[in-house]
Amino acid sequence: MRYRSLEGLVCILIAAAFVIPVGVVGGPSASKSGAEKQWTMLFYFCADNSLEWTTEFSVHIWETALTSNKDVNIVALVDIKSIDGIWIYELGGGTRKTVATWPEMDTSDPMVLEKFVTYGMKNYKAAKTMVMMSDHGYGWRGICNDETNRDTLMQIDGIAAALNNVKAATGKIVDILVFDACNMAAIEVAYELRDSVRYVVGTETTEPYDGPAYRMFISDVVANPAIPPVDLAKDMVHNYVLYYSSKWDYEHQVTYTQDFATCSAIDMSKMDALGAEFQNMATVLAPIIPEHIKEVENARGYALVGTWTNMAGSFWMPDVYTLAEGLRAIEGHPELVSAINSFETAFDAAILAEEHSKKYHDTVHGMNVWFPPSHSHLNSVSWSAGWSWYAQFIYVDSGLDLIEGMDSPWMQCLMAYFNAK
Repeated sequence: MRYRSLEGLVCILIAAAFVIPVGVVGGPSASKSGAEKQWTMLFYFCADNSLEWTTEFSVHIWETALTSNKDVNIVALVDIKSIDGIWIYELGGGTRKTVATWPEMDTSDPMVLEKFVTYGMKNYKAAKTMVMMSDHGYGWRGICNDETNRDTLMQIDGIAAALNNVKAATGKIVDILVFDACNMAAIEVAYELRDSVRYVVGTETTEPYDGPAYRMFISDVVANPAIPPVDLAKDMVHNYVLYYSSKWDYEHQVTYTQDFATCSAIDMSKMDALGAEFQNMATVLAPIIPEHIKEVENARGYALVGTWTNMAGSFWMPDVYTLAEGLRAIEGHPELVSAINSFETAFDAAILAEEHSKKYHDTVHGMNVWFPPSHSHLNSVSWSAGWSWYAQFIYVDSGLDLIEGMDSPWMQCLMAYFNAK
């Protein structure tokens, strides 16, 4: 709310800038269509909503950070609210070149994501590919709120299907999927994407307006274009927390307190094993919840790291590892201890890198999980009128593989918890 007047002014300026896009208009550069480079970075910037005012800052960082596009391509799709249409930019060397303009589309539609990523991978060939999705993030509910069109989100199973279609069309898998959005490092999200990309980078809590440390990681890739995807994913995690460690040492859109950063890189090849161990832990836990409701309440409460900094606490997404650790307070059930041990081992294997601000202490480990306080909050139907938009997202019907109907182990845990309170 404190930034509303600033947002309005900046949106007017952004609209003016996009009426006459900066740079030359034309198709992809000839060299892009032929020789393969080391990296292509495809930025899917959905700002057809309240984040439009952040657009120019981000695009400026991208075009100036890529000081040389000899080995690296950056191509961005930009959709804003104040003007209909979509712009495709080729960025680098301090300039942006408009290589395509598309008619107004619903950027919450997975088909638009698929169209853009396929376009980028075919026209800007590279050995390695990063896809960045930028917008509001809502964990298991999805990302990319297009207010001009359906005012909904791109759900996670849709992202997975789109990227699998890209893989079939191009013969190549996306190496890194980066969520420039809040709350997207979730176990449900990572499990759903396990066959669609190699690595996922994101935050399990709130992300500041600047997004990832764009200037830092783009500069790192320019300096070392041969960097493998696994190392770049780890590098992004470190840069993210370093960037938000100070509100004075780096260029920020808003210099609020930068002390609540969390970021992790997740190895998708380990998610099948992690999902199985999560389900096993939930299977063991569900029948003993009624007799240990207090211990479960305490574990959940301590793991709600968002409330520690008064950020995104209403989304009820506790750190899933801290939650599991808290469940060790349940005594007399060695089978649960064994299940927790196996889950934590699989979790450690899946997390390539995790860093967080010091104020989180040891409560953040890299992924959250949906754990609302009551049955009435499970599907948002009881939320107040100001939050009624959320009612369109139903957890059990979200299409997520980790939550396959009311009989799934985690849903059984949630129902046991709600019924015991």
